[in-house]
Amino acid sequence: MVLDMPAAKIARPIITIDQEASVVDAAKMMSDNARGSVVVTSKGEAVGILTERDVLKRVVAKSLDPGRTKAKEAMTGSPVTIEQSEPLRKAIDLMNRKGLRRMLVTEQGKIVGIFTLRDILKDTRVCTHCGKEIKSILETTEPEAFVECECGSRYHKNCAETVVNCVNCSRSLVTNVVYPDPSETFSG
Repeated sequence: MVLDMPAAKIARPIITIDQEASVVDAAKMMSDNARGSVVVTSKGEAVGILTERDVLKRVVAKSLDPGRTKAKEAMTGSPVTIEQSEPLRKAIDLMNRKGLRRMLVTEQGKIVGIFTLRDILKDTRVCTHCGKEIKSILETTEPEAFVECECGSRYHKNCAETVVNCVNCSRSLVTNVVYPDPSETFSG
């Protein structure tokens, strides 16, 4: 199964920036590399991660000068990691429980890669709500019905009806809401 493959299988190489660099330099690096984050280092060792969201919340929203604000002042320290040999299933569970959008992959404690929710979604059919695999016709004779949002997030049909709006982009997942006739309810 796809969810049993090692987390390293979908990880991409990281891009790094020194903790003393400015947030402007970090933002340029993210833009130049089409990434939403950079790993922040001190003397070659990873000390945190700086994301687009960190820049927005910790610099822009506070009206700080991004040219004078250092990466270490805006980063999230002690990022959550997973060992490269751990199954993707474990990584998804950890991301769901901690509310993470990206996960750093380590090899014997050293950060060697990164993946995001979008990386998971493009390679797997995992329900964004419950985190369980959506079985396809290639895996079973009884494939599961699913709903795919415009952003690429996928949901089991029942999960889509439960959450109604996509947890990643807030678009409506359910287009038809059927209200029961009053005679069909208990208060009838």
